Amino acid sequence: MGLAIFNSCEEKGDFGLGSDDVAPIEFDVESISLSSGIVWLDSINSANLGRVFVGEHSGSGFGDMTAKGYMGLDLNEASHPTLTADDILDSVKINFNINFLYDTSSANRSLSLRAYKIGESFPSDRYITRSELIQTNELIASGDLSIERFDSVYSVDVDLNWAQQVFDGIRDDNVTFDSQLGFNGFFPGFVFRHEGTSDNIFGITTGANFEVVFYYSVPLTDGNTANRTITMTGAGQPTFHHLTSDRSATDFAVVQETGIEYNQVSRLVVQAGVGLVTKLDISDLERFANTNDNAIVNLAEVTFGPIGDLPQGLSPPSTLLLLLTDERNTVISDGGALRAIQEDGVNVISQGFPLQLRYNETDRTYTSSITSYVRSYLNNTFRRNEVFIYPSNMNLSANGLTIGLDDLQIKIFYSRLR
Repeated sequence: MGLAIFNSCEEKGDFGLGSDDVAPIEFDVESISLSSGIVWLDSINSANLGRVFVGEHSGSGFGDMTAKGYMGLDLNEASHPTLTADDILDSVKINFNINFLYDTSSANRSLSLRAYKIGESFPSDRYITRSELIQTNELIASGDLSIERFDSVYSVDVDLNWAQQVFDGIRDDNVTFDSQLGFNGFFPGFVFRHEGTSDNIFGITTGANFEVVFYYSVPLTDGNTANRTITMTGAGQPTFHHLTSDRSATDFAVVQETGIEYNQVSRLVVQAGVGLVTKLDISDLERFANTNDNAIVNLAEVTFGPIGDLPQGLSPPSTLLLLLTDERNTVISDGGALRAIQEDGVNVISQGFPLQLRYNETDRTYTSSITSYVRSYLNNTFRRNEVFIYPSNMNLSANGLTIGLDDLQIKIFYSRLR
């Protein structure tokens, strides 16, 4: 009831029942001063996420982005048939799904996919968006596609010279094709690139839904032929993507080094994939706590926005988090989870319920309550003064937003006895 009464009050005022034994309550609202800057995070994981990015994009205000994907191939040797000298390889296809489009408009759906051979070993390891492997000039597969639906299967042709080596090796019981280890020495994996004019970043599905299918013919005793297949997939194989952004022609051109806070900027930015976050200093909460030690916090609300305009087809992150950080300008990991301000009503030092600020398309803002956090701050139970505005899909997207320096607010609605 106190919150409902309070929300109806917009200015400082008294509340009482008109009797001497009821102390009047004063309601007030105060904005917390914030300082902010931009940080380029050092290590954004891009390994084994269920997708790899390929493509290029410019003109979004975030810089010129370029992405290429790396994927190993499961030999699937246990399923190999016994081939004879009469069996004939007809064709080979790579079949895959697209599960992400940076630009969802209909204008940039043409994918000119090229798959090259990786030129070095490709161990299962930790890869980040800045990681790269050597690419050879050996073109394994290529195709030009129009991406219309996420539930469609797309196919490109595999080079028959390479495919014939694999087919003959399986038929001849070559040791290279008897084990995954031997096969990895012959073919470490694919480097996927987009080499067309379409301005987009595409996400290729990895894992078991990525297939290399060998179509071959088997002669039958009656003179007919039977069509058969050998299928290899990406199941259990390492994947990652390399994603870079040239920001030299943007409002954030000054951001050139990771782990540095840049506060001499005209606008703020948050962008998934490349690792750009806005850092907030909320230490003015300490001043509020020292001057309002008897305050009862009814509501503490954080609002970001309205965000800057985006080109047609681009969307901002659907959800933002408030991750804890410090003077090192890194995220803080605890048992595999990233430390964050938590939802109201849960333990403020827990890890499993990070506060989520969801995007409101109507007013183009992100808003949520941090009441529990501010109460714990006033009670000196838990205090952290530096946070990142961090997209919840940092690893799986390239979506971003810009925001004005004055479009970040924390308001505290509180009451106290006079």
